[in-house]
Amino acid sequence: MRPGFQIQLFVRNQRWLWYVLSKTLAEEAAWKFAKEHGIDLVTMNPGAMIGPPLQPTINLTMEIILNMINEVPYTFPSSTYKWVDVRDVANAHIQAFEISSASGRYCMVERITYRSEAIKILHELYPAIHLPQK
Repeated sequence: MRPGFQIQLFVRNQRWLWYVLSKTLAEEAAWKFAKEHGIDLVTMNPGAMIGPPLQPTINLTMEIILNMINEVPYTFPSSTYKWVDVRDVANAHIQAFEISSASGRYCMVERITYRSEAIKILHELYPAIHLPQK
């Protein structure tokens, strides 16, 4: 983080940004701890995970999709989504554990789509659901 960066102003009205911030701060702390204690660390940084959910509650990715369906006003309509299948993320974790040469930071994204593209895909998969045009 930049010195003097005011986190509260950045994330005040964006609940999901607190989640993103917590992940960033946790990873920074993990890297610091690993360096101080001589630990070979591997971190996984997936995009928005899609696929079969593990829990019965709505996660962040499901919330993004539900907000599209429910036409929740969106601050950045031309933003992009970075998708990755949750099964690929699980497999990457297994490989990082089993392959001794795995080391460092892995960013995992299978596909990047604009909001309009994501809505088009939802239209194709679920034609009966009323979705916004953009």
